[in-house]
Amino acid sequence: MTASGEKTRPANGFLLSVIVIVRHPQDTPDAVLTSLAAEMGAADEPDQTEVILVDGRPDAPQPSCALPDPFTRLNRPNLNMPLLKAQGVLAARGRYLAFLEPKAVPMSGWLRAGLDAIIAHPEAAIGGAVVSGATRAVDRAVYRFEYAAFSQEAVQNGKGTDLPGNNMILPAAELDANCADILNMEGLNKPFCQARLTAAGVAIKLVPQMAVRLETGYRFWPLLSSRFQYARCFGGTRVIHTSRRMRWLYRLGAPVIPVLLVRRHVGAALRAQGSERLGGSGLAALFALCLTWSAGETAGYWFGSGMSCDNLY
Repeated sequence: MTASGEKTRPANGFLLSVIVIVRHPQDTPDAVLTSLAAEMGAADEPDQTEVILVDGRPDAPQPSCALPDPFTRLNRPNLNMPLLKAQGVLAARGRYLAFLEPKAVPMSGWLRAGLDAIIAHPEAAIGGAVVSGATRAVDRAVYRFEYAAFSQEAVQNGKGTDLPGNNMILPAAELDANCADILNMEGLNKPFCQARLTAAGVAIKLVPQMAVRLETGYRFWPLLSSRFQYARCFGGTRVIHTSRRMRWLYRLGAPVIPVLLVRRHVGAALRAQGSERLGGSGLAALFALCLTWSAGETAGYWFGSGMSCDNLY
C-alpha cells in the first residue's frame, strides 16, 4: 500500500484476476471454477489470467472440481460478501479485476469476451449480461427485480449505466485510487464504489457476450428477509457517505420509494410480452419484493444499517 492507502501492484502481474466469492453455507463454487478452468484451458494466452477463490463459509470444504491454473484459495470465514471481495482485491495481481459469484456461472466465451473488452476499453469498468435460467414464479420475479436490466437483449441495446455485481470487471488502478476508504471500511460495496468510479470519469461498458447464467432457487420468506437486510444495509451505508442535507432528503423522501419501485418493476412486468410475462404469482412476488426493499431502505435511512451488512451473502 502507498502512503495514501492505494495498493501497489507488481508491474509484471496478470492482465486479469478473476475473484470468485462464496459466502452462503449452502453455496458451492464448483460450477464457476469448472467453467473458468475450461475457459482458461481454451484461451490463446492462458497466462494472462489468474483465479482467486475467497471462501467465507465456516468449515468450507475444498473444491471438488477441476481447478483453473493459476489458482489461489483464501479462507476468510464469516466475512460478508463485500468484505470477501475486498480480500480478493488485496490478493489480486491483475491490472483488471473480475468478480463472480457461485449462483451465476460463466457461459461459454465469457473469458474471451472479457479480455477483448479490456483491450477495446482499457479505461472502462465492464459489465456483462446476466441470463435467467429461472422457471418458478418467485425466481422469475427476483430476476425481474434484480437483473432484468442486464438481460442480453437489454445489454445489446447499449443503454445500461449500471454494473451487475456478479459479473463485472474493474480497472484495479482506478479502484485503488478512488475506493480505498470504502474497501477498508466495508469492503467492495458495489453501488458506492461504482458511484466513485463514474464520478472520477470511468465509463461503463456493457458486453453481451460476457454472459453468466443465473440458476437460483429461492424460498419466498427467506428471500424477503434477505432483501430487507440488503436494502437496510444499502440505506444505512448511503447516509454515512453523504452530506447532512442529502441525509435528510433521503429520510424525508423515503415514502416515495415503494411508489418508484412498483412503477419501475411491476410496470415493466405488466408491459412484458410473451414468455417475459410473469403471471399472477410472479407479479405478487415482485410486488412483495418492491415493498420489502422499500421498508429495508427506509429503516437504513432512519436507524442505520444495524447488523444488516453482516448478512450480505
